[in-house]
Amino acid sequence: MPISIQAPGRKTKMNKMPAIGPEEWKYIFTLLGLVVVADGRLTEEKVEAYKDAMMELAVVIDPSLVMTRRMIFDWFLSHKQELDDVIMSLEYDTALINIFKEIRNLPHKLDVITGMVKISIADGIYSDMSKLFIKKTILYWNVRGGDAGDDVPLPKRVKLALSN
Repeated sequence: MPISIQAPGRKTKMNKMPAIGPEEWKYIFTLLGLVVVADGRLTEEKVEAYKDAMMELAVVIDPSLVMTRRMIFDWFLSHKQELDDVIMSLEYDTALINIFKEIRNLPHKLDVITGMVKISIADGIYSDMSKLFIKKTILYWNVRGGDAGDDVPLPKRVKLALSN
């Protein structure tokens, strides 16, 4: 007689596919990581905001994903030099376009942009480079603010940060 591991009356989804795969997560980690190092000043507040934003995205995008703050920090530390190299080489436009094309179908674009803004303002300084990255992301993803005919309106927090 086969043994049932399912509780009576409960339905499980054992073969549910993740919302996005590891490659897409890599690009989200990179995009938000670029915002952390964008202005050349690495602060504890920005790193904490990065960890917070990534944890929030994990819950929103795929609640079944196991991600810890330590995993996020380890990823950041192991890729920090690559992120710095992108900023210092002035090839960030190419890097951003490569990221955008890989996650162009991501359904949670506003959540990613909101995370970028939270990281950018975490240390109280909203740098020009951070603004540039956020604006390029909004433009590439065609996210607009406030007009009645807009496809995806911007959250109020993002509008306020961009107006500064």
